[in-house]
Amino acid sequence: GGSGAYKFEPNELQFSVDETVEFSITAETEFHTFNIDELNIAKELDAGETVTFTFTFDTPGEYRLYCIPHEGLGMVATLVVK
Repeated sequence: GGSGAYKFEPNELQFSVDETVEFSITAETEFHTFNIDELNIAKELDAGETVTFTFTFDTPGEYRLYCIPHEGLGMVATLVVK
C-alpha cells in the first residue's frame, strides 16, 4: 500500500495565531518524521503507525515542514500562521 509519493498532502497548511490544531499523521509504508524546527515539533513514525498530537500556534510566520529521511526527495511543505 501507500501512495509511493514522498510528499505532505496538502503541501501548504494555513492557521491563525491562537488556533489549536489536532494533527493526525500516518506513515504509510516506511519510517517518516514530521519536523518544524522553529516550533520545536519533531515527531517520528514507524511504518503503519499514526501519531496524533495538538499544537497551539502563538507566533505568526511561515515555517518549513519536512521529513528528515525524505527531505531530499521533496517531502517538504509550508506551514503559514497568520
